[in-house]
Amino acid sequence: MIQEEIINEIRKKCGNADLLTSVGWHFVYNGRHYFYISDKSDDNVLRFCVPHLIKASDYDSGLLAGAINETNRNVKFIKVMVLECGSVSIDYDYKLTSCKSAGAIVPHIINSLDFAANYFINKLKKL
Repeated sequence: MIQEEIINEIRKKCGNADLLTSVGWHFVYNGRHYFYISDKSDDNVLRFCVPHLIKASDYDSGLLAGAINETNRNVKFIKVMVLECGSVSIDYDYKLTSCKSAGAIVPHIINSLDFAANYFINKLKKL
């Protein structure tokens, strides 16, 4: 039931969401590609991510590390990381509680990821 509510909220905010059976739900917001990864083993945890924000090798490693660390320290609830494939990803994991509705949570998560992506990119430009 909660999965349907989450997908409906994604569609409300972003217009469309497509199921990719091997990964989860793909959608686009403000020109960026996002995934909602549904974990069958734990229905109480939501994971949203921007799987490929930038290519790490396009930046100086010190500059990149500084922007990642600053973003992780200053933007709550998100985690910026370099994946093994060389992409920089931003994740947001949320533990569901009975008092929160998908209508309140999903837009907050998407807005937080969008803010974090912009914050991170702006840090890369300034450092």
